Amino acid sequence: MGSQKIINDLRQIEEILSKAKFLHLAFSDEDIPYIVPMAFGYKRNAIYLHSSQKGKKINIFKTNPRVCFEADVETEVMTADEPCKYNVRYRSVIGYGQAKFLEDYNEKVEGLAVLSEHYGKEGPFEFEEWKVNRLCVIKIEIESVTGKQHGF
Repeated sequence: MGSQKIINDLRQIEEILSKAKFLHLAFSDEDIPYIVPMAFGYKRNAIYLHSSQKGKKINIFKTNPRVCFEADVETEVMTADEPCKYNVRYRSVIGYGQAKFLEDYNEKVEGLAVLSEHYGKEGPFEFEEWKVNRLCVIKIEIESVTGKQHGF
């Protein structure tokens, strides 16, 4: 089994992001950390999320748009005869960026399309205008991202 390895290759990072089912999003409410798993989509160095327009994460975004995100794939616990020799096989990505609320209707539709494509739907998409207007669509411009893998 291979050892832990840093992944800097953007193609490998994008592969992990395309395979991941959920993203763990971390942000800070003043000095208190907050993390939440979310459905997401990735396209052109940006993460797209959707949410209701109210709630704790929305309130935090409004005061502090800086975020950290993590996504992982191919995770597996590798057991051993002795518990202290257990290991984990994984590929993961951690990144940082700024969250931005999309206000423009067409940008919101684009973000929702990226999310739909991530979960295996094929476009073109038609979204009901009242539903789009009711949702909060968030775009995270990625400022930095790295990956790690272990056991490959």
